[in-house]
Amino acid sequence: MKITILNGNPTDQNTGFEQYLDRLTAILTAQQHAVTRLNLREMEMSYCIGCFGCWVKTPGECRSADESAQVCRTVINSNFTLWAAPLQMGFPSALLKKAMDKSIPLIHPYIVVDHNEAHHLARYAHYPRLGLLLQKEDDTDSDDLRIVADVFSRTALNMKSRLDFVHSTDQPVEALAAAITIPSRRGIKPADRLTPTSGIQIAPPKRLTVFNGSPRGRKGNTPLMLEQFLKGFTDSGERTFELYHLNRLKETERFQQAFADAEGVLLGFPLYTDAMPGIVKAFIETLTPFQRRAGNPPIGFLVQSGFPEAAHSRHIERYLEKLADRLGSPYLGTMVKGGGEGIRIMPERMTRDLFHTLYQLGKTFGERGRFESNLLQQLAKPERYPAVLAPFFQVFLKTRQARWYWDMQLKENEAFEQRFAKPYAR
Repeated sequence: MKITILNGNPTDQNTGFEQYLDRLTAILTAQQHAVTRLNLREMEMSYCIGCFGCWVKTPGECRSADESAQVCRTVINSNFTLWAAPLQMGFPSALLKKAMDKSIPLIHPYIVVDHNEAHHLARYAHYPRLGLLLQKEDDTDSDDLRIVADVFSRTALNMKSRLDFVHSTDQPVEALAAAITIPSRRGIKPADRLTPTSGIQIAPPKRLTVFNGSPRGRKGNTPLMLEQFLKGFTDSGERTFELYHLNRLKETERFQQAFADAEGVLLGFPLYTDAMPGIVKAFIETLTPFQRRAGNPPIGFLVQSGFPEAAHSRHIERYLEKLADRLGSPYLGTMVKGGGEGIRIMPERMTRDLFHTLYQLGKTFGERGRFESNLLQQLAKPERYPAVLAPFFQVFLKTRQARWYWDMQLKENEAFEQRFAKPYAR
């Protein structure tokens, strides 16, 4: 059995985590399994920038000259892959998240119906079983573990596999080895039919500090949505905002200071492998010193995804609500929008309603200090499609009309004939 361990421990000073993996590797090797352990901190790997080059320019391969290709090749040719990382601010490390974001070449951009939802098409015929190993923080509770399990089981679904288990390092290593080598009959299923979270009402802030978590920076779809919200916010009275782009990786201290000085915070990002992009997780980790600091600013969120249904973002929304609690920041709520990919190239008639709703959300927030629930519901539509429509979507998604966005780019880059390439297959 070929087993891959993606070690997302950011520092070798965390010897407890390293020793746990050492013992696990020794047990599995003694059982004659072939174990490949990739220590991600030792690998040169850039953050995913959402360029989609791996889908439309060099199908199946990241265009960055880094070691993410080794990660993808090792993972797709394994029978089992273990995601392993300590929790940091209630979620696995940004180092592991970076590697997971760079696994996007392993799936295809075309959309199919799976579990009555829109998901990506498989690129390969075989994908490994998946498991998650966590090291708890001092304040980790059962809600944290459930939230992380839900998010990672969603990621496993999109990776055409399933999450067999979630283990922690306070459990016997022998039990983890057994869970890896003996397939689970059921695996972990994410919570179903999650409803939107509810934020609180505050005195409307005069100044809003906004963090754009799009890896594309100013060119992303997230800042375009934030712009509409901010237009409404500033039109509600004498109100101002400051906008920071988290893809400017060298400005960490500036971002920290902006959070520390903020009257109110809005963090927006696109959904990457069913959670926040790696750069956003890295930013969240820099907020560790502010946990439970008296006077932390109220915080709200915007999550948008390329999938048409808002339901895809509800699991990470639970994490964001818990993050606000971890910081001791009043939680304003989360704006969720599906179908966000490509809005920059859409004609005005296709974005008019979306932009108007975002504008109204910003305006009413500036006037009343809350995200209006009726506008949040309007923004999120469709929350999910009725299961009865799944067969019709499945047929539609195979048509040229459904695939035109990706096919257009593939053809422009003279990569259309290679669109189903499997460069890491052995």
